[in-house]
Amino acid sequence: MTRKLLFLATLVAVSITPSIAHAGVWFELLHAPCWTGDENNIKQDNGVIGRYSGAIDCFNKDFNGGGARTVLSIKAFQAWEYGTMFLYYDITGPFNSANSRTDGVTDTANERGGFFGGITLTASPKKITEKILGREFDWGPLRDVQVKYEAEHVSKFGMLSYYGLQWDLNIPVLDFMSVTTVIRDDHVFHGVDFQVGAALQKSFSLGSQDFIAAGFFQTGLFGEGKGKGSFAQSEGNQFFLAQPQLLWDFGKPLGATPGKLYAGFEWQIAWNRYLIEDKTENVLQGMIRWNI
Repeated sequence: MTRKLLFLATLVAVSITPSIAHAGVWFELLHAPCWTGDENNIKQDNGVIGRYSGAIDCFNKDFNGGGARTVLSIKAFQAWEYGTMFLYYDITGPFNSANSRTDGVTDTANERGGFFGGITLTASPKKITEKILGREFDWGPLRDVQVKYEAEHVSKFGMLSYYGLQWDLNIPVLDFMSVTTVIRDDHVFHGVDFQVGAALQKSFSLGSQDFIAAGFFQTGLFGEGKGKGSFAQSEGNQFFLAQPQLLWDFGKPLGATPGKLYAGFEWQIAWNRYLIEDKTENVLQGMIRWNI
């Protein structure tokens, strides 16, 4: 009932005279080549864990495919008068043919278009109250608190929901920083989990060159308990996931509009990935970003 009421409240807030403040759409192309991985040195090569021992640029060899992967991420952000909308979708193996084969065997190394992503809506009671009263509130280092709902989609497992609060902070040295405190509600498990996360970005220059340091982390503090239905043999464990990025504006010295073309790296660090006990990942990926 709580999830349904929060979702309904968000939709109602979205319908209140929206006014576009600013928007952004961007693409990220990431590739992990798995140059440091050894096929003869994989921990628990059982289609579930599959960690390349000692590797730094390999995904796990698991139900999503092999260690080398390419991911195309499509992202969009839209602010409105009383909140925000953010969506992202990661497509694994975006250039693979459905008929692609390796050594005469159907190629599943990059999922052939498997996707993962979500849509987030937020609504700010602070902004709504300011509109009603005709004055602004100054909360010092706390810029805003918003009600948040996210629908996350996973091609293999369906949809799950997050609902809670987003805390937007005023930190002068950063472009932005937000902290989230939400309930993770995945219908394949008997329970729910309390999840804490944060996202931040810092733009900076070295000489004439511009850079962005950004990233996020999410952690589930308690786990979601035993699975049910076809997931009865599974368990939703505690987890941690972080993805820091370092990007260089390579378009600027080439004469392109500054802030459009970036190249750099993303480092994915995961513990109990996909809520699976002892499944860790440590993946350095090359990355190109295009801000439209």
